[in-house]
Amino acid sequence: MAASEMVKFGTPANYYVRVRFAGWEDEPERSALYRGVYAVTLNMLPEFLFVDDLTWIGPPWLESSLPPEEDGDLTDPDMVRLALLLHSRYTVTPNVALAGRTESFLRPWGWEDQQQGVVFYTSPPEFAMLLDDLAALADTDAARVHSTVRRDEVLDHPVIGFIEERILASPWLDPSDLQSAGRTASRKDTPSW
Repeated sequence: MAASEMVKFGTPANYYVRVRFAGWEDEPERSALYRGVYAVTLNMLPEFLFVDDLTWIGPPWLESSLPPEEDGDLTDPDMVRLALLLHSRYTVTPNVALAGRTESFLRPWGWEDQQQGVVFYTSPPEFAMLLDDLAALADTDAARVHSTVRRDEVLDHPVIGFIEERILASPWLDPSDLQSAGRTASRKDTPSW
């Protein structure tokens, strides 16, 4: 089934957009650990995490790839990015071999009804373009905790186009997340988790 047949605009299709650098809550001296990671939230949910290249670690995306907890706080940027990916429900990341594909994985820290994570793979050049756009949006009012930036105001941004065409049109999104973004979908083609 084509995406245009599957997804319909609903209310509020003109969702609020919030774009944040992933390290915004951490100590300033740790901000380099989050380089290449941004979160995009539509309305209050869903949140999509954009995580720079981790191809040397996965897939598969496994908690066992992280150092043991007793080693203390993560101090390696790749391990921080992996931990964020493992925690996220929806992640976009570059991968030459898997570009254009989508897959699920079992989140080690997922809630009982949200144990699956979904990864949308892009090519490295496409991800670099999205990353530049995210950095630009994170320097606008869209970065505010209570963003007043609406979809229609930023629809010309590549990252919003990507979210609209690739993520919101995907059968991998939970129906409640689609509804929050003002969408409804026929879920008969939803992949089994």
